[in-house]
Amino acid sequence: MEYLLLIIRTLIILLVIAAFARPAIKGGFATKVGAHAKTSVVILMDNSYSMGYETKDGPVFELAKKRAKRILDQLKEGDDASLVLFASQPMPSTPQPTFDFKNLISSLDEEAMLSAEKTDVGEALKMAYEILKNSNNMNQEIYLVTDMEKSGWSSLRPDFFSSEDKKEKLYLVDVSPAEKQNLCIEEVNFGNQLIEKGKPFQITARIANFSSQPMKNLLVGLYLDGKRVSQTDIDVEKDGRATVKFMPAVEEAGIHTGFFELTDDDLLIDNRRFFAFRIPEKIGVLLVGENQRDTHHLNLALNPLDRSNANKEVTRINKNSLSGIDFNKYQTIIFSNLSLLTDVQLTKLERFAQRGGGVFFILGDGIDPEFYSKQIAQRFFNLNLKEPLVSTKNPGGFFSFGKIDLNHPIFQVYRNVEKEKLPLIKFSSIFELPESSDMKTIIRFNLGKPALMERSFGGGKVLLLAAPVDESQGDLVVHPFFVPLINRSVEYLASDLSRLDEDILVSSKVTKELPADLAGKEIELFDPQMGKIALQPSFQTDKLILRIDDTHLPGIYDIRATTSSSTRGEVVDRFAVNIDPKDSDPQKIEMSGIEKKLEGLSFFYVDPQDDIEKSILQSRYGKELWKTFLWVAFCLLALEMFLARSKKKDMVREEKT
Repeated sequence: MEYLLLIIRTLIILLVIAAFARPAIKGGFATKVGAHAKTSVVILMDNSYSMGYETKDGPVFELAKKRAKRILDQLKEGDDASLVLFASQPMPSTPQPTFDFKNLISSLDEEAMLSAEKTDVGEALKMAYEILKNSNNMNQEIYLVTDMEKSGWSSLRPDFFSSEDKKEKLYLVDVSPAEKQNLCIEEVNFGNQLIEKGKPFQITARIANFSSQPMKNLLVGLYLDGKRVSQTDIDVEKDGRATVKFMPAVEEAGIHTGFFELTDDDLLIDNRRFFAFRIPEKIGVLLVGENQRDTHHLNLALNPLDRSNANKEVTRINKNSLSGIDFNKYQTIIFSNLSLLTDVQLTKLERFAQRGGGVFFILGDGIDPEFYSKQIAQRFFNLNLKEPLVSTKNPGGFFSFGKIDLNHPIFQVYRNVEKEKLPLIKFSSIFELPESSDMKTIIRFNLGKPALMERSFGGGKVLLLAAPVDESQGDLVVHPFFVPLINRSVEYLASDLSRLDEDILVSSKVTKELPADLAGKEIELFDPQMGKIALQPSFQTDKLILRIDDTHLPGIYDIRATTSSSTRGEVVDRFAVNIDPKDSDPQKIEMSGIEKKLEGLSFFYVDPQDDIEKSILQSRYGKELWKTFLWVAFCLLALEMFLARSKKKDMVREEKT
């Protein structure tokens, strides 16, 4: 018994001494860090829009700031630090690492703001490793403070990092809430349609539900030109998507803007999606024929008796007047039965189409077969014709329109018309043309050959009708179908349908074209918060080119032309900028995914519930054992007291006996 007590008392003394020595189990980065070594720290602070998610404790971004401040509080004299805000691009708060930690904390409080950009962890880590390459301190640490959304890691690959990068220590500081529910508007779609004033058009939005519960009776509103014009309720399944459709109309030509809106949730920024579109005020149309007779019916179709709602200004000339015409004054040019063009006129026409103009060729018996075969068919429609282009007649019979693409914008108005009720239009002669891979056939003749074909040409479009508009060779010009065919073809050629599909994301570079007559005026950009930025256009022949870099906010941007006598100027263009919806999905990256992305790198994960100071100390110096040693010492002390009392009682009994 005495030997046992001696051993226990010796152990108690040794454990107490060891506890005061503060031993630790090496782990994490502990084997690489000296207790008194100077440290260089880079704090990567995620300020992407997903960090604006609201929790019961406040926005995630504010919680992240608190974590970053506590990291800075751990730094000692001789250490240095860099603070880098990042979303799609990293932005350091100071040009060089600093010893002024109070200034960095002030930057967090006063200057660190949420952006409207998506997350790119890869670019942020690249910058952090570049900063630390210039550090001479033994300890080098990177703290990635982020909500760990999976979408932000997509660009990161193991080959991002060199062998030199593997000496730095990476801390993943997770600030995401336990569960995130979110709804967003992913897309606005106009479809392939022509928008006309006074007529309903279709506009849809796709709603995504990134939640574990279905959403019932979700209110979706449509705002157009500053007014709410429609709203409806929809149901969206959990982790699902739903499409909502509206049929608004606008009564005026010009530029129109609007947005879809959802009811508020915990992430507000993705509850709106903006759009802009233009209905031309006037469409300048140039009709060119060999003589006046070739454009007679076209002129009647484009100049209705009731001019109150007319939006086309038609100029009609014959071949002899063509040489002095400036094509750039028009949006659409129609050549009807024109024999040929000079080389200079062809070059001018190509430039006109490449810059966004619309060209419509209508064939007839007056065309030069060799010229149209080698020049028009080849240059504008990529058709390699081996023979001159001549008409085909149908003696004793007629040709007619067969299949019509009713999904094409020109013919969408007939989409709900039964096939049997589509017009039967007869031709005594047509031009038989092949097809090319980059050409679209809109109408076919009953024998299957293309009747109306289209091809994109630079920024513009070209159409070709392989039948004459002459009452002696068919009944097209006297049919009620003729007027809407010509008018909608002109509107289609003059419209920029690609703009309806325009999806400009935050921080994208934007290029816009303005008329040359705005040269000499001050061109300014007004952002959604009415911040003003001066733009410097470049002049290219007959237009001004604007290159815009400042698109850091979602919403509607105005381009204004001002003079010395005006303050805000005239709006000459408007466009919509939206957030990238990828960051709206709150799904977190799994640990296995992180390990794969950071293959070969050492990293330490800090849970949102972990004490940041303890986590850092534990990763640096290992897990301290002094508490454990003291507990063991106390337990041994209790055992020693028990054994000592037992021995004393035994000695008393022996004395009595």
